[in-house]
Amino acid sequence: MKIIKFVLVNLIAVSLSACVTTTDSRFTKKADPSKAVASYVALGVGYLNSGDLIMARKKIERALEIAPDSAAAHSAMALYWMERGEPKLAGKEFEQAHDLDDSYSPNNYHYGRYLLAEKNDDHGCDLIEEAANDFNYDARVSAYEDLGICLRHFNDTSRAIDAFEKAWSLDLNSTISMLELTSIYIERKKLRSATRWYKRFEKTIGDNNVPHSAKSLFVGSQLARAKRDRNALASYGFKLKKRFPNSEEYRRYKNGQ
Repeated sequence: MKIIKFVLVNLIAVSLSACVTTTDSRFTKKADPSKAVASYVALGVGYLNSGDLIMARKKIERALEIAPDSAAAHSAMALYWMERGEPKLAGKEFEQAHDLDDSYSPNNYHYGRYLLAEKNDDHGCDLIEEAANDFNYDARVSAYEDLGICLRHFNDTSRAIDAFEKAWSLDLNSTISMLELTSIYIERKKLRSATRWYKRFEKTIGDNNVPHSAKSLFVGSQLARAKRDRNALASYGFKLKKRFPNSEEYRRYKNGQ
């Protein structure tokens, strides 16, 4: 089973380039090669985000024509292949980008996620951690969140806690971190800590008008079960049944997990 589902979101755009546009008329003539490459990569990623895979590939390939040794371009092409459902081709591009520049944080982050999702390889945690520790990387919060998920998957819970807490310290709206920390402390039977993190989570989604997910309701039910709070347990169970009747979380709730 894949641990992380690859989805092209705005994160990819900010992690590869701060500028995403849909026209390249500015640099088609007399452009500085390095700037042209960066612009074509940004355009390619922009098209990936909008779902235009044909134009995305054209722009990324143009960047590679100008600079075949561009780590950014190879990393963008890897993301293209992931979106196309070609993980083997994506892996080759990620690896080539890493060989060209092993300090390029966007590639380290996405390559690390690839290794975890596609190969269940704990080296993915190392690569994600390198990206997370880069003070200049725009997507540090997401990197720390995914680092925590990766470490937790490989049962390195103490370091996972550190990663989630770091993500939360960088972004107090990191609901992923709050929910994961709740689950970890439930498992460790530290219910005060679990309750504190879950209250923060519920306050955050309330303040931001974000609805519960199946996972967050299930975690709430786990906490209520651990605290032997029957009323809260029934409430979370009712919400799961009403909103997510066919979910894995509701099945687990009914089985008393």
